[in-house]
Amino acid sequence: MNLLSALEAGVHERYPLASADDVRTTEQAIGRPLPPSLRAFVTQFSNGAYLYEMQEVSAVGDGNSQIAAIQKIRLIRGPEPHERIQIRDGGDIEASALVPFSLDHNANAWCFLTAFPDEDGEYPVAYLDTNGKKLYGKQASFADWLRIIVERQNEVIRTLFDDDVINDELQLG
Repeated sequence: MNLLSALEAGVHERYPLASADDVRTTEQAIGRPLPPSLRAFVTQFSNGAYLYEMQEVSAVGDGNSQIAAIQKIRLIRGPEPHERIQIRDGGDIEASALVPFSLDHNANAWCFLTAFPDEDGEYPVAYLDTNGKKLYGKQASFADWLRIIVERQNEVIRTLFDDDVINDELQLG
């Protein structure tokens, strides 16, 4: 399934496409390349979006009137760069290797785990609980994360976990 084509059928808050300069600006600011799947999203679908009017994808370059550029995201309760962040499914990662790309109203964020690129330049992604300083719902790539949104048309974290995790561990209510 072509995810960007599948998204065309949905109702989204969209913005003008990103240019190659916008992508370069963000890559230079974060000190690493963006994954090809996100580059395609911002240059072919929307530079920042609220997918199905509920799941944010951050912008690149200067951002837009509603959604900040990835390099401008500052997590309110974010971990210190040197902190080791546990991954719920096992392992950990230094906080400096997390690049947020999707914020939610709970001050949490979906992040690229840039310490683990694959051979195609894709990074795994996971949901950072800024309160508990733990990563949840690790997916192999932004494309896999996007596939969940297209198939479920719901917040990704709520499709991956049951109410016990959502309410008790993450305290999302």
